[in-house]
Amino acid sequence: MPEFNNLVTLSFESHEERDWQVLPLLLQKSPNLETLVVKGLVHKITKGCGDVCACKRVRKKRKKKISCLLSCGVKVLKVYGYGGSCRELKQMRHFMENLRCLEVVKVKVEVDKQDKKYTDGLMKLLQTAASKCKIQFI
Repeated sequence: MPEFNNLVTLSFESHEERDWQVLPLLLQKSPNLETLVVKGLVHKITKGCGDVCACKRVRKKRKKKISCLLSCGVKVLKVYGYGGSCRELKQMRHFMENLRCLEVVKVKVEVDKQDKKYTDGLMKLLQTAASKCKIQFI
């Protein structure tokens, strides 16, 4: 795969029937990427997702692989369609802990889940990361 030196924004839509197999490779081949936009955090769990997702069941505990997110220069993470599930919260935590250059996290909560009970877990996570980056609900 070629280097995408001019790519500064990467947007993709997640779906529970599809995996994130190409995402680790895209992130590694995009050295100037500054903004990552994700519509939906739920996806099909496979070994191909690699270290971009927080899915533990496909990883071997003995082989700890360094996440490609650690070397990724993403400064802005935008997440659309956040639903508040445990799996989504786990993925948000994974992004926020591993994207070292992260400055701003923008989250759009699903329209039917804007109730406080769906965002409580995210708010707790965001408070712990607040010193690292700004949090915005859009």
